[in-house]
Amino acid sequence: MEKLEQERIVESEYGLAINSDDNTSVYPMNGIQVDKGFYTVFELKRRFDAKERRIILDSDFQREDVWDKNRKAELVESVLMGLPLPVFYFNQDKYGKLIVIDGRQRLTALFEFMDDKYKLRKLKILSDLNDKFFSQLSPVLQSRIEDYQIQAHVIMPPTPDRIKFDIFDRVNRGGMMLNKQEIRNALYQGNATRFLNELVKSTVFSCATGKAFAREKRMKDKYLITRFLAIYMYQHQWLKNDDGSLYEYKDDIDDLLGRTMDYMNHITEEELKNLYTVVQETLEKSFFYLGGDAFRSRSDSSRKTPVNMNVFETIMYIMTFISIKDEKYRNLVWNSVVSMIDSVDFRENISSHRDGYVQWTWRVAAAEKVGRRLQSDTENKD
Repeated sequence: MEKLEQERIVESEYGLAINSDDNTSVYPMNGIQVDKGFYTVFELKRRFDAKERRIILDSDFQREDVWDKNRKAELVESVLMGLPLPVFYFNQDKYGKLIVIDGRQRLTALFEFMDDKYKLRKLKILSDLNDKFFSQLSPVLQSRIEDYQIQAHVIMPPTPDRIKFDIFDRVNRGGMMLNKQEIRNALYQGNATRFLNELVKSTVFSCATGKAFAREKRMKDKYLITRFLAIYMYQHQWLKNDDGSLYEYKDDIDDLLGRTMDYMNHITEEELKNLYTVVQETLEKSFFYLGGDAFRSRSDSSRKTPVNMNVFETIMYIMTFISIKDEKYRNLVWNSVVSMIDSVDFRENISSHRDGYVQWTWRVAAAEKVGRRLQSDTENKD
């Protein structure tokens, strides 16, 4: 793999950056809602142990090294001594679940100790408690841990996703800078994240994208699939506002992608399987008709260009209208798709502010026009 391709797998990565020059809209101050909350360790542990988990700790975007047992024991000792811990940061979704933005390692250490997964060790002050599990502590000391109150700043609904991205970014600046899809993966854990994990690991995705994401670690592959699904669901009128009314795109791609993942989290297993089949078959048709370089920007240079996210979502949406894989239609499909992707109008559409309302709706409408024409031609042609 060429060095350029290793560094830049997806063209137009602005959509993954927290601070994007393409997103020129300013959000209102009344859209920001961050409250202070106080929780006992026992309350948070109860939420974590619930059959339908109500606090999310194991977010994929969290990459810091797992604490060793000495550091965990030191934290427990601090709690037993009543020392204050740094403020925690949570995001509360509209269903009441808490996603831990900052504090995962600390909560994990406390929960694991309460489950007798490790003994206290090398304590410097409460040394008489060394080699004891939680269950071996006196009831008074157990209660001291359970009743310990932590302070958290909680991002409350209906704070828009793009504001959450900024907050995540500021809170996590001490570690690796996160991109939007990594944060989205934390905010919408459930069916959606499992769905995307399975899809990007599939052979058909690897073939259709020319193995461009074989070493991907920053979720750019999942971002591409999410963008396509957003168009597909939007055009099928599956996405709704919180009040149940039909969702309309209004120049906020982050809101659209968030609603797409939220939708997947709350459909039936059967609906999810059907959606998975749609994506797989669409990838198969893209590869069959256009090959492994279908989603790359076409260039006169001999150097292979990165996968282009707008080309990907556009071609994928076109392919949903074609129900047939037949060699005799290969030239027809190739010429129709390439003609659109190489057109001056399409190139200008994706040159700047490509997710603005005018640009996004034009691109979707143009793709649907090509798709429906191919649908008619492949179904009626002798």
